[in-house]
Amino acid sequence: MLLQNVHGFTALQTGLAFLVPSVAIAAGTQVGERLATRFSTRATLVGGMVVGAIGTALMVSGANADSSYMSLVPGLVISGVGQGIVWTAMWIAAASGVSHDEQGVASGMASTMLNVGNAIGMAVLIAIANRHVGGLTGDALKIAIADGIEVAIWLAAAGIVVSLLAATVLPGQPK
Repeated sequence: MLLQNVHGFTALQTGLAFLVPSVAIAAGTQVGERLATRFSTRATLVGGMVVGAIGTALMVSGANADSSYMSLVPGLVISGVGQGIVWTAMWIAAASGVSHDEQGVASGMASTMLNVGNAIGMAVLIAIANRHVGGLTGDALKIAIADGIEVAIWLAAAGIVVSLLAATVLPGQPK
């Protein structure tokens, strides 16, 4: 929405713009692997969430109707690295303590919950982002879309912080 409807990117340009966070996520998974072998899964998960929340908050400056793609890039990179770290730790956590013959079920449940959460989360954030665009056209529509996306990004960052709090206060595996 932001890249195409506000900044006027084509579908191809938008797809190419998404290479930046994709590479950052891939790098984050590599960092996450190293962190998880050096520190606990929880510490890796928490660290990734902190990085992800910071990166997500940084994206707000690039969500302005007058901003450029380059103002989004630092947030996309930092958030992507954090996301990659979290994904790595999440899959480790999902498989930890599960017997060998139940690993497929655990992986399937984690994958399903990830996809359901993503679908619901995106639907809610898109609805919030588009709540004030009805009947608008031209620059007023672009500004309303950008403003809505800014709110959605802040809510996404807040959601990461709530998850971060849950990861720090919920009990770990029994010793």
